[in-house]
Amino acid sequence: MERLSTAASKRLKIVKVSKTTFYRFIALVKEENIQSVMALKYKVVSTFSPGQGKDGKQIWFPKLTGSSQINLREIAKILHKRSTASESDVYLIVKGLVDLIPELLADGYTVKLDELGTFRLHAKVNTSESPASVSVKNINNLRLSFRPDKYIKNELRGITIVPEKNPSF
Repeated sequence: MERLSTAASKRLKIVKVSKTTFYRFIALVKEENIQSVMALKYKVVSTFSPGQGKDGKQIWFPKLTGSSQINLREIAKILHKRSTASESDVYLIVKGLVDLIPELLADGYTVKLDELGTFRLHAKVNTSESPASVSVKNINNLRLSFRPDKYIKNELRGITIVPEKNPSF
């Protein structure tokens, strides 16, 4: 991300606007489908054709790069800047949600968070020859699945993807 020069930063003015004006602006941005200037980067990597080992044909493909994690504290800071809630309030709410989701899943609920997605538990099982021989012992493992909501999928459409500046191949 580029930093503004001192001269440029002195020319910027911070303007207070009403919540109504702010929300109208956000609606306009969404309506106009204005995309972020951020872009995902990729590098070119190679492997060998599946099932042929190193004697097989070498094939090339793009691999996304630059993936780094962001933690809950950093997310709380961002959300605090975008809302009237304090950073600690945001952290407590999100932390509470993180603690609540496993409890709800354990109680048999599918947890749908509107515009985010759905969390659900699935069981990995062994089959039995008859209904009488089915028991909890047939359940080997529980798996958690997350299915993103349409809103998230739509927000991710049209992301710009660009090559790394210094290809490594």
